Amino acid sequence: MAPAANRRATVAAADSRDMTDPFGIGFVGAGFIARESHAPSVEYIPDVRVAGIANPTQSRAEEFATTCRDEGWGDPAVYDASEVGALVADPDVDGLWVTSPNHTRVDVVEAAVEAVEDGADLQGVAVEKPVARTVEEARRIRDALDGADLPHAYLENWPHEPEIAETRALLWERGRDAGRPYLARSKAEHGGPHAGWFWDGQKQGGGALTDMLCHALAGNEFLLSDPELGEEGGGIEAVSVDADTATLKWDEEAYAAQLREEFGVDFAENPVDDYARATVRYETSEGRTVVSEATGSWCFVGAGVSRDVELLGPEYSGQVVTDESASSVFFSDAVGDGEGWAEKQTATSGRMPVAGASVVDGGYVAENRDAVESFRAGENGRFDVDDGLDIVLLCMAAYRAAETGETVDLHSADLEGYVPPPARW
Repeated sequence: MAPAANRRATVAAADSRDMTDPFGIGFVGAGFIARESHAPSVEYIPDVRVAGIANPTQSRAEEFATTCRDEGWGDPAVYDASEVGALVADPDVDGLWVTSPNHTRVDVVEAAVEAVEDGADLQGVAVEKPVARTVEEARRIRDALDGADLPHAYLENWPHEPEIAETRALLWERGRDAGRPYLARSKAEHGGPHAGWFWDGQKQGGGALTDMLCHALAGNEFLLSDPELGEEGGGIEAVSVDADTATLKWDEEAYAAQLREEFGVDFAENPVDDYARATVRYETSEGRTVVSEATGSWCFVGAGVSRDVELLGPEYSGQVVTDESASSVFFSDAVGDGEGWAEKQTATSGRMPVAGASVVDGGYVAENRDAVESFRAGENGRFDVDDGLDIVLLCMAAYRAAETGETVDLHSADLEGYVPPPARW
């Protein structure tokens, strides 16, 4: 096998190529996030295309590939999920986007690294949130990528969202003289995941906490971090976590039966949390305390995703409310039997918001552009797998705090082997 030390030479050779050469993305996973968020974003990024798709269900991969061709996003080759090495070795694939279910992440990344060590040319690996199910798995992924000298990116869209990024920039710029912000709050709720594996605690690694709070915790930390100290951890360090979790809705008989019929998941026998709350205390470089409050659930009944994001400082505040839209459509009950057409839609009649360009507003264009540009330069993304590891650690601390009813001290807690209760069946 080619030694990992040769990777820098490979990256340098890649850098010498015409930067206008199309950058080919290879997707592992053909689920909602790849089809509806990442692939459409290539339309907004020059010289980027979808070059390959690997997925266990070939019909879904072929359908995804057809959509890519019809929309002009690329002409991807299709592979089985067991052919990650062949996908990585495909000469048209320059970067690997890992969007497969959480329980597959370690195997996918290690297969990609093995292919690179065997001589495949890959410029970088981008991993969808959350990086992994546990701290141990996240470290394995990070160590595998670093060991192969492969640039990597963490695909967390919240910090890339234009409204969140601009709110942060304005408040820090105009409010700095009054003092740094001290409280970030985020709430993210929807009516429940769109695929069965999300409801399976072992496959997903948890419940609403890992699915929803990984967004909110990352977003809050981004807002509280000093933009001028980006390479120094933003001037804050997480020191403790308190949390609560509960199963409020989906273990009731009627809803559990719905999940069993729709996804084949026995939620009555193996429930996971559908509500979670976490408070993270940070210490600033000046020794002051700042706080992140995150709440999420799968219990929201309404149109799409309900989300509030706030940042408060000494003489200022900012808020982003993303479930409001100036545009909407209405369908009466007479046409209410159609399929859902928007993310997390829980009804097919009534008034629904219309998002004009959700891949832009949702930050997917910005995060994918950053990953592509970083990989072309032989660098990690602005947010990399180390950042994803930090968020996994906060999620594990939150589960332990909820389980024990005690504050978790991040300076002393050993979370390396910790597995959340929903994943222990």
